[in-house]
Amino acid sequence: MTLNDFGKTIEFNIEHNLKYAVLGLGAPGVGKSQLIRQIGKKYGYKVIDLRLAQMSEVEIGGLIYPNESRTKTVWLAPEILPNEERDGKNTILLLDEITSCSKRVQVAAYQLILDRKIGQYRLPDGCFVIALGNREDDDGVYIQLAGPLADRFEIHYIEPDFASWKNDFAIPTGVHRYVVDYLTFKPSALHTQAQEGEGAMIFATPRSWDRVSDILKYCDDVSNPVIYSKIIGNIGAREGNQFVEFCEKQSKMVSADDYISGRKAAPTNPEEVSVLVNSMIRKCDFLKNVQHADELSDELRSSAEEVIKALVKLPQAEYAVVGLKGMLEINREPAREICCEMDDEYLNSFIKNNSFALGLNMDNDKNKKSKPSWMSLWN
Repeated sequence: MTLNDFGKTIEFNIEHNLKYAVLGLGAPGVGKSQLIRQIGKKYGYKVIDLRLAQMSEVEIGGLIYPNESRTKTVWLAPEILPNEERDGKNTILLLDEITSCSKRVQVAAYQLILDRKIGQYRLPDGCFVIALGNREDDDGVYIQLAGPLADRFEIHYIEPDFASWKNDFAIPTGVHRYVVDYLTFKPSALHTQAQEGEGAMIFATPRSWDRVSDILKYCDDVSNPVIYSKIIGNIGAREGNQFVEFCEKQSKMVSADDYISGRKAAPTNPEEVSVLVNSMIRKCDFLKNVQHADELSDELRSSAEEVIKALVKLPQAEYAVVGLKGMLEINREPAREICCEMDDEYLNSFIKNNSFALGLNMDNDKNKKSKPSWMSLWN
């Protein structure tokens, strides 16, 4: 499943108060841990992150020591485990790197995962247990889960997915446009571990692309030897060199602002058109901050309308379709409302001529008004 789908399984448990422990297995760097933190923030849950590969069984299982009269043993719970008084009623206990920790640590986690307790300690009622790990073929430290422990989880296998990464992470968090544009053009570059070959130490992952984005926000001159070296050091030479070449071409391409304003015509090269469309879509990122179009300022609404007008004037209709659908993916309802309320001859003509590609059935528009109600027909 995709990372987005995995997140939905976690949210299902939270929304229905299902306390079953969930295990997500996926390649390193795909954003598993970050997803859990985002879910915690969304629902107001404190995330307590335990990196099991760096812990001993005592740090999980606690210590047993004699009481003052030395007639009984007393169990001392670890400080790191959720504490309702300290952490609040709602928490997520994230057991990260569970497939990289020793068997002894796995055994120590058995009771905590199955019975939600260790010794006299019990997990708070509002605590959800989520475990994360890598798969055996992910070229990392891997220790197979013992059968009894695996049986205690609802297990999901997570695959890298560009659409989920772009829409749920890259756009909302402002990943640098060079990274978003390059990966839109070449989605397979999001995670290149298999392509780089066995034993490769550096390969591209969503995590390493995020680091490249941070670097470019400080300096996007990829011809700078330091910036070039840092890119190669994060995503590898094979992918890095292609990315740098792509970035160098960017400066020669028609920018979204130049095209929208009419200062320059649309390019004819398919790669450059794809980059231009992606840049125009990104100019409408502000749509994600509202539920309806009437919440936008006049300036922002006008900006969205200008992007739509520019998209439908592209010589290649298929790219305009991609652009309109891209705006809907940012936030469907306000994008629909803006389009529906616009009275633009190019837009109306474009919709009429490309209704099939847009998923519309104009024959069902029984109103037959002079201004089409086509947006209400969008599936």
